[in-house]
Amino acid sequence: MGVKPVKILVVDDQPLIVEDILDELQGIVPEAECMGTSDPAEAFRLFSLYAFDVVFLDIDMPGMNGFTLAERIQRSAPMANIIYVTGHEKYALESYNTYASDFLVKPVNAKRLRKALDNLRFPVSDVTEALIASHSSGGAVIGGRIRRYRERRSLSRSALAQRMNVSVQSVYRWESGERTPDVVTLLELARILGVSTDQLMGLRE
Repeated sequence: MGVKPVKILVVDDQPLIVEDILDELQGIVPEAECMGTSDPAEAFRLFSLYAFDVVFLDIDMPGMNGFTLAERIQRSAPMANIIYVTGHEKYALESYNTYASDFLVKPVNAKRLRKALDNLRFPVSDVTEALIASHSSGGAVIGGRIRRYRERRSLSRSALAQRMNVSVQSVYRWESGERTPDVVTLLELARILGVSTDQLMGLRE
């Protein structure tokens, strides 16, 4: 089975900017499936239909600003990569409240777009069908693996909790199997514990 092409959505209330970014993306990732819109409401409808992996998103837009749209997208798809593209640097700090993959200030060039795509918060290749299926079904019992990999790295529960920015009780619940981490948390756990998500879920050793 081949690698699926990355799906990219570009949203900006200025149609010319949408066209410019789409043109740049065609040269950077010609195999990607790209769409664009200047209507934020239409953007969410498109996302619901096509489940884009990456969304290049303007912030200051009429009707629905980029932060509100990003929150709606991430509620429906926590692994969607949001890359803000804006003319206002003042939004940089606030952008991280939605765990953005990157923050680009207009005008953007091909080099900056490529760098953003090379450093996605949730690399498309890491979001496997097995990970999604396991999360959706709730069938993955990973508590013992979290504990094992934590101990291999000589991390106490409190140390892991601090690095994950959660309570020690949350770590205990994961390890005891009382609660299963969501997909975003699984990806962050794998990163901190130095393993792949497949290893963490027991899909491979």
